[in-house]
Amino acid sequence: MKNMFRAAYWRECVRFDAYKLCLMGVLVALQIVLGRITAIPVGSWLRISFGFLPVAIAGYLLGPVCGMLVAAVADILGTLVFTPPIIWGLVLVNALTGLLFGLVLYPRKGGWVRCIVSLVLVCFVCNFLLNTHFLAQAGWVSVSDGTEWPAFFRSLVLPVYPEGAMVPNWVSVTNRLIKQLVACPVNVVMLYFVLRAVNKMPKNMLRVK
Repeated sequence: MKNMFRAAYWRECVRFDAYKLCLMGVLVALQIVLGRITAIPVGSWLRISFGFLPVAIAGYLLGPVCGMLVAAVADILGTLVFTPPIIWGLVLVNALTGLLFGLVLYPRKGGWVRCIVSLVLVCFVCNFLLNTHFLAQAGWVSVSDGTEWPAFFRSLVLPVYPEGAMVPNWVSVTNRLIKQLVACPVNVVMLYFVLRAVNKMPKNMLRVK
């Protein structure tokens, strides 16, 4: 983690060559396929998605800048193809996801602790808090005037939703939190073993630090 406070770290992150750009293109394509086509439904309320894996691999191999670009470009292209229009708030959240994976996992640090830290941040900061906010703004999560929220929790959201504002429905928020509590441990296990597999690939296939 200390390397990120050095200028050399960021110079390496923003250095692009043909090989790195090609690898990013492959990961963008993988993210679109895995995130939007191959997700596995579990019951009627949960979906196990593999879309985070290419973004995590981009952060793991190429750093936070490339992870951010892969996530943002994949979200824009995937949305244009499958579910337009683009919600720019969600694009920013996906970019933050790639940034977090890169900050925690780069360069090629994929132990259990780092996998857990990265996915706890992604699941609860990006997928739960920020995505819920932007999906509610876009009308994809039901909203209310907040009167059914417990007073303590209502006070917590006042910086974002002032008195009288419409807030994400309490039931919707609870359901989304439960989904992340279930999905996070599964994603940690998947990420750990995928990064182990990536690390065992021949070095001439991954000509990155």
